[in-house]
Amino acid sequence: MTESDPTSATTADTFDVNGRRVVVTGGTAGIGLAAAAHLVRCGARVVICGRRDEGEAIAEGIGAAFVAMDVADDSSVERAFAIVSERFDALDALILNAGIDEYHGEIDSLDLQLFERVIDVNTMGVVRTLSHGIGLVRDHGSVIVTSSPAGSVAAPGMAAYAASKAALDHLVRVWALELGPRQVRVNAVLPGIVESEMGSESAPDLELIRRMTATGVFRKASEMAPVFHFLVSDASAPLTGSLVGCHDGIPLGYSHEVMDHLGADLADAGGDG
Repeated sequence: MTESDPTSATTADTFDVNGRRVVVTGGTAGIGLAAAAHLVRCGARVVICGRRDEGEAIAEGIGAAFVAMDVADDSSVERAFAIVSERFDALDALILNAGIDEYHGEIDSLDLQLFERVIDVNTMGVVRTLSHGIGLVRDHGSVIVTSSPAGSVAAPGMAAYAASKAALDHLVRVWALELGPRQVRVNAVLPGIVESEMGSESAPDLELIRRMTATGVFRKASEMAPVFHFLVSDASAPLTGSLVGCHDGIPLGYSHEVMDHLGADLADAGGDG
């Protein structure tokens, strides 16, 4: 594929990702796998990375390639990109999606080891991956980080996860400035609760969280995929340093359902006045 200036593209082909060379970390499940599968169907050449033993079979199932990578291990990340560089001489997009979501307890009962692991995987894992992978990303390329609305919404017992994502949100802005001279855009996708392995495991009361959304619905991982497609494509050329919310309004405030529920509770508590 030629490295053309996206500003010269016509309206018809700005969304085209055919032939794009893309690496997706955390690509063996959930949102990462859904994004990878979607991009392959649209003609992109995709490598998915992850720690799963069945990674090869998962990749084969969607028409992608697999490279083992543990984002918590610097040498593993370095080896992975050495292998990727044998397949692709450059990348059009790097999707940094690997992460974990663990309840580590509140400050008076903190599991410090788990707290450190969440930060190490979610924040430092992205830093490690981009530091080793950015040399492969071509000028006018795209770096996409999977973050979360948790970066701006507080929840007891989730301090490490929230802090790890808040850090990513700001790193995206810094990296957008650092890579701007190369016309490499850096953006974050902020999914809400989706019907994926990680999202389901982290939501013991899905009905309560559903009520927190403005739309009152959960999304499938596949519904996030077109957002990644847009950010891989030249259609997103002017967009950098942005946090793209795909969370059905979770951080916006109280939905109608929550307000109705609160109103009923208040009425019950008020009695006859």
